[in-house]
Amino acid sequence: MRVLAAPHHGGPEQLQWLDLPDPPLEPGQVRIDVAAIGLNFAELVQLSGDFQIRAPQPLGPGFELAGTVAEVASDVTELATGWRVMALVGWGAYTDRLVVDAAHVLPVPDATDDLTTAAFPVAYATAHLSLLRRGGLREGETVVVTGATGNVGTAALQVARAAGARVVAVDRSGTLPPTAADHVLRPPGLPGALWGVTGGRGADLALDLVGGALTTELLDGLAWEGRLVTTGFASGTIPEVSLLDVLVRNVGIIGEDVAGYATRDIATAAGALRQCLRWYEQGLLEPRRPARIPVTDIASALASIADGTARHKLAVDLRDAGHH
Repeated sequence: MRVLAAPHHGGPEQLQWLDLPDPPLEPGQVRIDVAAIGLNFAELVQLSGDFQIRAPQPLGPGFELAGTVAEVASDVTELATGWRVMALVGWGAYTDRLVVDAAHVLPVPDATDDLTTAAFPVAYATAHLSLLRRGGLREGETVVVTGATGNVGTAALQVARAAGARVVAVDRSGTLPPTAADHVLRPPGLPGALWGVTGGRGADLALDLVGGALTTELLDGLAWEGRLVTTGFASGTIPEVSLLDVLVRNVGIIGEDVAGYATRDIATAAGALRQCLRWYEQGLLEPRRPARIPVTDIASALASIADGTARHKLAVDLRDAGHH
């Protein structure tokens, strides 16, 4: 097997392909021939050494991939050789062959291509876990999503609609089509706009993917007993919130970390992804096809994510690299 790994913490430029022996298949595991890998900002944090979950050395980053099952342990009954699959892992997705517990792996519909499949797990698991498990979203509630044009934001709008919620998107760029949500708002005057579109009630749930000053705006626009789920800081600024504001407004602030589920509670994450795949087959979700990145451009692609010049979700195509 070949693994893209870093000898020490730092930036993506130090990544190098290592030829390693294929590990033996233990009970409960499957071996996957990897076709495509999704790229995420969190992998840069993994490489930097600042990520909240430590990866083993050599440092092999990566959370999501698509491929084909090459081998299954004798006690694995839910997957079979030759099946097309996706996997959500805590590290090590940057490889051409992965051995992993079967709990991390889900079969995918034939209609999905490898690149779209590889970009599905992180975005849709994050959206589903944030909204439904952590946020407790109920049918008929109003949810507001910041960062709505990003990969996770787009997934969240779709998941919230599939769950029967009334959906408000916050779009700083002005590029989101009106059909993407029940209401599309710009950040200026956000609290007042939220109160306006909810008849003076406020939003029941806010999914905050941006952080910074928008977090305070979201809290100002929450309903009585509303909840705010934080799952990222695309603005680059981690907000500071007064607990007095939380108390007097009777609201809740909740965290969600998909990497934590990938390493500590994969069954819950897999359940969320299964629901999303069912919704996809029912036509309720429309995952965006990511931009294709050749294997030779992984480091520069990660650098573009780091400096904010990547305008789309990126996925690496391993099929053209002669890795298998």
